[in-house]
Amino acid sequence: MRLKVIKKLVDINILYSSQEANLANLRKKQAKNPGKKVNVSARVLSSYIFSSLLMLFMFINIAFRFPFEEMPSFFSSMVAILLVLAFSTSFTAFYNVFYESKDLALYRPYAFKESEIIIAKGLSVLLPALAGIVPILAYFLVLYIRLAPSLWLGLPLMLLSLALLFVSVTLVMVVAVHFLAQTRVFRKYQSIFANVMIGIGVLIPLIFVLFLQSTFGSIVDKVRDIPFLLYPLHIFYKIAVEPFSTEAILGLLAWIGLTLFLLYLTKKKVLPRFYDVILLNSEEKLKKERRSKERISTTKKGFFRMVLRYNLSLLGQGTGVVTVLFTSAFLPYLMMIGLISKIRDSQIVPDIHPPYWLPLFFIGLFIAVVNNNITSLPSIALSLERENVDFLKSLPFDFARYVKVKFWIIFAVQSFLPILTLLGLSLYLGLPILSMIYLLVAWFLASVILSCHHYLKDVKNLSTNWSNITDLVNRSNRIVAIVLLLIYSVILMILVIASLFLVQSLASVLAISLGVGALILLLGLTIFVYHYYLSRILAEIEKR
Repeated sequence: MRLKVIKKLVDINILYSSQEANLANLRKKQAKNPGKKVNVSARVLSSYIFSSLLMLFMFINIAFRFPFEEMPSFFSSMVAILLVLAFSTSFTAFYNVFYESKDLALYRPYAFKESEIIIAKGLSVLLPALAGIVPILAYFLVLYIRLAPSLWLGLPLMLLSLALLFVSVTLVMVVAVHFLAQTRVFRKYQSIFANVMIGIGVLIPLIFVLFLQSTFGSIVDKVRDIPFLLYPLHIFYKIAVEPFSTEAILGLLAWIGLTLFLLYLTKKKVLPRFYDVILLNSEEKLKKERRSKERISTTKKGFFRMVLRYNLSLLGQGTGVVTVLFTSAFLPYLMMIGLISKIRDSQIVPDIHPPYWLPLFFIGLFIAVVNNNITSLPSIALSLERENVDFLKSLPFDFARYVKVKFWIIFAVQSFLPILTLLGLSLYLGLPILSMIYLLVAWFLASVILSCHHYLKDVKNLSTNWSNITDLVNRSNRIVAIVLLLIYSVILMILVIASLFLVQSLASVLAISLGVGALILLLGLTIFVYHYYLSRILAEIEKR
């Protein structure tokens, strides 16, 4: 195994997954000073490290506020939620990078060892998983700092605990996907199986959080009781607090035994055929894509139908699209899952009538911002075309019309699940019909603005040489995106609270006028932004 070769392969993967705009800036710096070589991968990695440290600091501050001493279930619950989120993200990235990558076959003629390729790609999968790993690290650090009997003993125990946790979870993912990918049924219905797996992987965090939310209420009075599902993670709490207790020693030995068993299984059963299985599935998927490629019609009669079928076929090429759709739909409710049951119990929502439309307006904006984040479908829409962008421009139809129709198709696909989820939640909470319509309209208008922005950003940073959709989605630093999203969310929640106090001090007519006026202003802004961004998008495409 050659470390230099692995480093080079990692550099290549990072290069593919880097944002085009960042690469362009680095090329400009290189052109100004040709004698000084710019290390792109080092720059990207330093960005990840900086944002990870920022996130670590933020979550350490959050973790210090939790009463771990009084209620150990807090630690187990939070680590479980974060672990499931990290696993879901990593599972998606793992499947896309290995089983849907189009570059594996290209490596075969070169003098790369299979182990080197696997390790390099595995390290590239680690980057998108940092958003889940870093918060877990923060909770472990706080636990050992506050409750460990000795820091000198606690530090190696913490590192051992984290290693056992992450290695075992990773190996479970590798083994499960590998054995499934070998089955004939999976290869025959690969796209269906893959999308179902990814969909389940995205839904599991939501289901798990809902389970913990329902369980937590029953254990509040029993501060030492730990739900059975969380007990394997509670072992790490015991190792930190009482490292020499029988429970901690037996639990640690159990985790070590599990990890060793998974390592043995991976070495003997997975690694000997790992690369061949990956390559077989990747090649078969490429064949299916070539066979299913539709001929693009140029007739005006079925223009919309042609664009619709063509773009739906593009969206069906990768499981990353399913991830984007499910994540964007459920993310805002994962962020406020603890509040939803409390809000329903309080019966506040049925009293949200027209005088309270202004706070509802900002709630709609908050949900729209989270739904339409930097990894939403419009942010990768045109890049999904690959080299077909130039081909489509050469065809004898109105390309500006194609860009418009494509935007609304992508927007409709992106918005389907979020609208259903928002509608279902509104009915669940008992929101009045008029207020529900107002909320949906506010969400829709804000979503159009945000989608236009991301659509333009994708055009400006157009990428046609991506290997898998994970590379495409991860062009922007995900950790920075999460931090910015949290900041925007806090600002909008402040506006919700401030507007609530404002409307309570005003007459009903004036409060209603403010809510309606805010919606009218948003409508005007949406119309302006749509036409402005569309002209910018067409201008950017013409430059290519």
